[in-house]
Amino acid sequence: MECRQRSIFILDIVGRAAFAFEADNLAQAEEFTRAPWFARVLGEFYANKRQGWDKNIPVRTRLATEPELSIYREFADELADQSDRFFIAHLSIA
Repeated sequence: MECRQRSIFILDIVGRAAFAFEADNLAQAEEFTRAPWFARVLGEFYANKRQGWDKNIPVRTRLATEPELSIYREFADELADQSDRFFIAHLSIA
């Protein structure tokens, strides 16, 4: 049985790559970012950083670049035993 690898997408926040995650296509990636559970995850992340999450800040979903793919894959490989979960990697790209 063929196992098709999903694409990696980036959530840009205020013009900067912030998070990476997998989706089947851009439409699905954008659907994820609009989902209440996704906003809740971002809110919890920023609460832990003592920053507020404003759901009205400009965000954009796009395909990952090669360097972003590498960062995501490195994080994902570390958590491979938890592959039954939806994984969102925070990117620290300068």
